[in-house]
Formats: sequence, C-alpha cells, structure tokens
Amino acid sequence: MCHLIEKARPNDGLDLPGAVDLSARVVYFPVRHHSPACAWHVNRLVRELRPDAVLIEGPRDASSLIPLLLHPDTRMPVALYMTYVERRPAGASMPADTKLPERPRDRLPERHAAYYPFCDFSPELAAIRAAAELGIPAAFIDLSFAEMVSCRQQPPAAQAESLQGERWFAHSHFLLETCRRAGARDADDLWDTLYEVDYEHVPTERFMRNVLAYCAAARFGYNAAELAAEGCLAREAAMAAAIESTPGKLLVVTGGFHSVALPRTKGSLPPRVPVAADDAQVVLMRYGFEQLDRLNGYASGMPAPEFYQRHWEGRDVAGLLVELARQCRRKKLPVSTADAVAALVQVRHLARLRSHRRASREDLLDGIRSVFIKGADDAEGLPVLALARKLLAGDRVGNVPPEAGLPPLVHDFRQTAARLRLKLDRVDAVETTLDLYRKRRDREVSRFLHRLTFLEVPFARWVRGPDFVRGEQLERIQEVWNYHWSPPTESTLIERSLYGSTVAEAATSRLLEHFDKAEQAGQGRRADLATELVLHACRMGLHRHTQDLLDRLRGLIAEDAAFDSLVRAIENLLLLGVSREPLEAHHLRGIEELAAAAYDRACYLLPDLAKAAAEQEPVRLDALNAFYQSARTLGDTPERQLLRWQGLEQLADAGEGLAALRGAAVGLLHGDGRFCDDDLVRRLRGHLLGARGDGAEATDFLRGLLRAARHVLWQVPGVIETTNALLKEWSEEQFVRLLPMLRLALADLTPQECDRVAGAVARLLGIERLAPPMLFDMPAGEMLRGVEVNRRVRESLAADGLDNLA
Repeated sequence: MCHLIEKARPNDGLDLPGAVDLSARVVYFPVRHHSPACAWHVNRLVRELRPDAVLIEGPRDASSLIPLLLHPDTRMPVALYMTYVERRPAGASMPADTKLPERPRDRLPERHAAYYPFCDFSPELAAIRAAAELGIPAAFIDLSFAEMVSCRQQPPAAQAESLQGERWFAHSHFLLETCRRAGARDADDLWDTLYEVDYEHVPTERFMRNVLAYCAAARFGYNAAELAAEGCLAREAAMAAAIESTPGKLLVVTGGFHSVALPRTKGSLPPRVPVAADDAQVVLMRYGFEQLDRLNGYASGMPAPEFYQRHWEGRDVAGLLVELARQCRRKKLPVSTADAVAALVQVRHLARLRSHRRASREDLLDGIRSVFIKGADDAEGLPVLALARKLLAGDRVGNVPPEAGLPPLVHDFRQTAARLRLKLDRVDAVETTLDLYRKRRDREVSRFLHRLTFLEVPFARWVRGPDFVRGEQLERIQEVWNYHWSPPTESTLIERSLYGSTVAEAATSRLLEHFDKAEQAGQGRRADLATELVLHACRMGLHRHTQDLLDRLRGLIAEDAAFDSLVRAIENLLLLGVSREPLEAHHLRGIEELAAAAYDRACYLLPDLAKAAAEQEPVRLDALNAFYQSARTLGDTPERQLLRWQGLEQLADAGEGLAALRGAAVGLLHGDGRFCDDDLVRRLRGHLLGARGDGAEATDFLRGLLRAARHVLWQVPGVIETTNALLKEWSEEQFVRLLPMLRLALADLTPQECDRVAGAVARLLGIERLAPPMLFDMPAGEMLRGVEVNRRVRESLAADGLDNLA
C-alpha cells in the first residue's frame, strides 16, 4: 500500500508512516469500521501484546454498556443509540443568515441522534471480546455525543448520523489515483484488494502500517479548519487526554483517520456541557444488516455485510451463488443450477487471475455478471443485480438482552397498548374497527395509532375511514386499522425517544418541530403545511397546543406567496370547522377569521397566477377551481365577490403567461355572471384566432376555460362556432400536431356531455342524424402514422394529377 501511495502522489509533503513499534507504551491500531481483516488482526494483537488496558474509539459515557455487548444473549448486529436534546435559552441568537424574527418565548430545542453499530466482524467488538477473555479492562475514550454536538462549528446533521463516518476516504484524491493505478473500481474495491483477500498471511505490523498509509492519504486532503469545524480535532484531543491519563501498556483501537494524528495530539477536554438527565441517553438497541449496508445509505464501514459475515464465519461463496440462482428462478429469471456452478468456477478463476487468495466482493459480482446475466447489465441485468445486492446486504437482525433495559417511550407504548387492549403477542396482523363518534375508548385507540403513524413507527396501517386531514370519506363514522407488532416497532420507538418519554410527548415534540420549520422556511413558508399540522394535532388528540398553533398561523398566511398553498389552507380550515365534533375541536377560536384572511391573501395573488413555469400550471389550475368552490363554502358575500372578481379580471386580461389560467379566469367570471355570453365568446375568439406561435396557446386557453366551466360548450353556442372556425383554419399537419392537446381540453367531459357536444356540432354542420360511433382498437401512435401515410398518398396523387378522380 505504501508503495502504491508513493507512486500515486506528487511531491507535496505527504508523510507516510514508518515502521510500527509494538514495544511502545501506547500502540495505536488503525481500523476501518466493520472490516474483517482489521477485526482479525486486532484480536490477534490483543492476545499477543496482552496490554494493561484496551482503549477504543466510542462515546465515553457508553463504557458502562460494554458488559451488555458481551452478554450471552446479545446477538449481532446491535448498535449504541445516542440522543441529545440541545436546549437553547430564550433570546439565544439565531444564525446570521436568518431573515425571520425570532420567537424567544418558546424556542424549540435542537434534537440530535446518532448510531454506533457493531457486528461480529467489527474491530472494536473484536478488541472488547479479546480483552474480556484475557481479563483486560476495556473502555471507550471518545467524547460523549452531547460533547461532540457542542464542539461542531457547522450545522448538525438533520437526521440520525453515524459516529463511524468514513466519508473522508471517498473524497481523497490520493486514494482515487491509487484506485486508478491499482485497477480498482472504487475505494471499496481498492480496500478489498489491498486488505481483505489475504490478511491472514500478512504480519500484523505490516498490516497496521499499510492501513496507516491508506488513512494518511485520506487525511492529507483536509486542513485544520475543516477538521475543527466537524469537531474532529476536539474528539482527538479528548481521546489523547484519556490515553495520557491511563497508566501502563495500552492498545488504542480507533478509526485509522484518527490513528494517524493521535500520537502527535496533545490531550485536552472541551468545556463541560451541562446536560439534564432526561436530555441525553445512550442505549443498546437491535440493529439490522439492512441499516448496516452502506449501499442503503450507511456511510461508514464495509458494504454488503452478509458477504463479510459469511467470510468471517469461514463459509465459501458457493452458498451465495446457489441462493442467488434459487431466488432468480423464483422471479422467473433464466438462471439454472448449471449457471451457479459455472459462476463459481468463474469467480475462482477471477480471484486467481487477480492474485486474490480468496474471492473478493467484486470477484463475486463479476462472476454473477458474466454468467447469470444473459444480455446487457443495464437492461436484462438489472433484476439479477438487484437480487444479488439484496442477498449480499442480508436481512439479519440482532438482539439485546433484557438487562439492556428500554427507554421510557417503549414502556409507555407497551403500557398504553395494554390499557387500550391492543394485542402485542399476535404473530399475524389484527384488524380493528373503531367507532369514532360513540365510543370513547375507540377514539383513544384512534389517536394512539395516529400518533404512532405520525412518528413513522411501523405498527399500524390505516385501511379506511374518515380522513380529517385530506378531507376524504368524511361521511364514514368508523375507522378500520390493521396493526401488528414486529421487532422494528420497538427499534423505531427507541429512535424516536429523542422526542420524549411518552408517545403523546414524542408526537407533540415532532409536531412542534415541523411547525417551527414551516415558520422558518423563509420565502418557502407555506400555510397549507401548517394547517395540515393543526389537523394532525386534532386527530392525534394533542389539543393543548392547537389554539397556539392556530394563533401562529396568521403570520404564515400573511407571508405565504403561493396561491395553491393558501387555497389548501382555506380548505383545511373549513374542514377543521365542520369536523369539530369528531376532532373535539370545539375550543378552537378564530378558524373562520383565519380562512377569511387566507381568502383575502389569495385574491391579492390572483393577477400574477399566469406568471409561472409551465410545470406549475396543473397545480395552479386545480387551485383556481378549488378556490372558487372554497369561496362558496366560506360565505360568498358581496365584498368577497368583488375582491375575487377584481383579481380574476386582471388575470383574464393578462397579455403574457400561461394561457390555461387566463382561460380558467374567464370561465369562472362567466359562471359568476360577471361576463355575459357575448363577453365570453369575444374573449375566446380573440385568444383562439389571435393566438401566437403554432396554436398551442389557443388550445391551452380552451383547456383552461373548459376546466373551469365546461358547460359553456352546450350552453353558449358561440363557443363551438368559434372553436370550429379555428379548426377550419388549421392545416392538416397543424391539426395532427395539436390533436393531443385538443383531446386533453375535452378530457373532463362525461359520456353524456360528449353526446351533447356531438349533437351541437352536428347541428352546426347541418347533420341531422349522427352515425353510430366507430370504435377502433388501435393505438394512438398507429392512427397518427396512418394519417401521415394518407397525407403522403394524397400528395403523390396530386403530383400525378390524379387527385380529382372519383
């Protein structure tokens, strides 16, 4: 490895590590997380050195959980799960680029979470197990998670992160160049080639030096400011302090990125972070290979954990090939047992060709590609490779002993489920029907299940019933749910425990967090999202906060610049008003006033609706029609009518922008009696006959008009006459090109309405009786090709003077 780095790098001052001194008081073992090679050598070195203590990178407040990792009932993979609630004092300053005024009265805390996973082939776990067998104390020496968060200068992660991040390796220019020199596909393939295929035959000292070279190349691309911003330097100083304060012979097992710097780092601890007991926790939880697989988003360690698990257990790759072939046959893919045998031969030949003592992950995948795939990788190969990657990732789920305990949130879930008589001991799914209007217990169950759904806990699935958030099926009085306990139910509850100690508290905290984000979204503030959250709160029975949320809505409505958002907000508020009984929202005040304020704001935005990108047209067209209906529900007073008409008239008179929205404005004004039939026909004629371009604007205007008032087709004769005049002026080529848009304009007509329009067209053309419709079982593309052939035949006949023959 050192040789490859030396060849890949220019003269830039990169210092490669020297020989490893195993006789030193402190021996630093660099690891890549979840590397079987590193785990094997760590286990070997602990037994060879027999140090006085083994110090391991990991949150120091988790050292008390090490006995649980060694418990006979613990089955890998598991993870340390850490949460930290960072509470900011009232009036704390906001980031400099924040434009919105702060609300110091109830500043929400920042919530952080992180994982520290273990599997059987994790070097850290290998060190812990070997030390325990020899009676050597082991401890974690990194900062606690709360201290890590406080040391960062950059914004924290938006979701649960990994404390074993290795993104530095993927961004190293040295390693990318080394990949090119070594003929490796990527950094993972390079690591396998250099470390995983023959580690039992490499002396531990040389293995450690090679890993240090790999990590030194990755670290060289970062400067001190970048490392400080991520909290890396503070963590290393804390680990160095722990090393300095521990007497005797030490073996220090850390990620190689830190091992490069630790021998030269002076120990120091950051200022103490005052944390309340309930604001930070470290628990041991079940974990799964699906989460561990880096290909599924886990950004540290090795991909394909099932592949490395079998390698760690000494199992041959033949078993994977046989299983993959079986899965392919279940999916009706043409892979036989003979293909599995041929693929195994291919894998072994590839490994031998590449000087691998054992098959690497890429050797296996190349064997699958060359034998199992009958065609192109990006076509026929996609389903095979998808099955292969899923198989290599694995579906193992770990287990923790009862002594590990559970966070209060899980206890509350179990107690609440027992009180509400929900069955947690059933293997199969249970269906329950809830009477929301007559049974209080059923209403409590509904709220409990909605809270879990809002927290995204995999426990219950809503089947049918009134949906008070979307405003659907409100005539129903019962809800039907399917629920089923599974291991991910509790692991997800553990993850959600950073939001609170009860399901109600966690749902409330998450709800307030979402609402706070909606308020701080700058120009993207949307009242519809906030009103949906109010509906969610009522549906979950979190009534203590709903009035405050409604009061905060007024500011959002006043600054919302999206017409469709305001219309949806009006609909949500009206829905909240009519659903007070099942939602128990009788105490809410100001609903009608907020809806009226949203209405006024939407009217103000009407003139600029057409000034939007083409992709926004469908949403705005739907919102325009919904706005008209909401106005009727809200109470269409003369003042509101006048305000709406003024905005619609300005939109209808707009000379630029989306023609469909101008057409819809004309249709709505005609429906209100603001435009008479003659006004409608005049505007339609002006847009259709005076349309710019190739005529697409004309069809767009007609489509918008019919979306808002399709009845004008049979109630206003001039509409059909004007449209017919436009079609007569089009050439056949133009007609064929615009035919799809014409069909789209008429797509909302019911069969009965189509018949009425056909009759009106027939009368206009002097046809007394319509022939039965001819039905063609022919794709639209074939019909258009037929029209083109017909045109060319006509042109050919005309060129030969035969076009006038009978």
